[in-house]
Amino acid sequence: MNKQNKPTKLLMKQPLMRRVIIATVPCIIASIYFFGWRSLVMVIVSCAAAFITEYLFVRKHNEPVSEAVFVSAIIYALIMPPTVGWHVLIIGIIFAIVFAKMVFGGFGRNVFNPAMSGRAFVYICFPVALTATWAPAAQGLFGALGMWTTVISPDAITAATPMALVKAGQTVPPALLDLLIGRIPGTMGVTSGIAILISGIYLFITKTANRWIIITLIGVYALLNGLFSVFNVAGVPGALPALLGGGFLFGAFFMATDPISAPKTRPAQIIFAVIIAICTLIIRTFSVFNGGLMFSILLANMFAPILDFYFKQRKKKEQPQNKETT
Repeated sequence: MNKQNKPTKLLMKQPLMRRVIIATVPCIIASIYFFGWRSLVMVIVSCAAAFITEYLFVRKHNEPVSEAVFVSAIIYALIMPPTVGWHVLIIGIIFAIVFAKMVFGGFGRNVFNPAMSGRAFVYICFPVALTATWAPAAQGLFGALGMWTTVISPDAITAATPMALVKAGQTVPPALLDLLIGRIPGTMGVTSGIAILISGIYLFITKTANRWIIITLIGVYALLNGLFSVFNVAGVPGALPALLGGGFLFGAFFMATDPISAPKTRPAQIIFAVIIAICTLIIRTFSVFNGGLMFSILLANMFAPILDFYFKQRKKKEQPQNKETT
């Protein structure tokens, strides 16, 4: 058998990506607890669709599917509403793998975060499904562990998340305890601050996610929201509600730190995080869109390569000067 026809493994082993998958487990459990077992099936369907899509591309070159595809699929599913239609879920993840990953050459070459790209696509194509139908979070000690979904009647569906109502000036931010526990309507895997913090601490301690991006993004965003709330800017809930609400922490730990679409040099990583923080605040506060973090990460992804290029070139220019001084 010649080398060209030699079969390869079906799946590429990637320990880093496996740790990210492990980190999503608390958020998956929280999604089941608050919104029912449909959430778990959504994750499974998303993973299956993503795997098949990538396999159809890589099999022609006799290459394995990357474990990173499951990271994209799980994250994508967790940032979807629990009520979203199956066709929307599948269309979005197929778009993410094909147009945000494979068209750039596959794993390691994508410019944009695949999960965010897929959600942005369905956000624009299916606005009602992504912005106007939200399942209530289950109440009681056992939550939704005995339920397929918390939507048992059309009257149970809400038209907006609590943070969207805050932005519109129709209510005050939810209690911090509710934001920490996660017993509020929202995308299925990002309502629970406790679950996200458990996942994030694991990513931080194991150095799976970039610490500079995490610290800079959270710090700058909290500072900006604190300053804006001091001046009573409409739609700004304050530092802590802003951090705990709207899936910000989930995005900071899981999506802004994507090792492929984020910068590689430290100064670029800090600027990258600052761009995301500023853009998120502006979009969430002054635009008609509630998906401020989503658009901000995609915008920052565009600047990641040129930021890296700039600081690498700057370092090269400084090296001869350092040699001369020594």
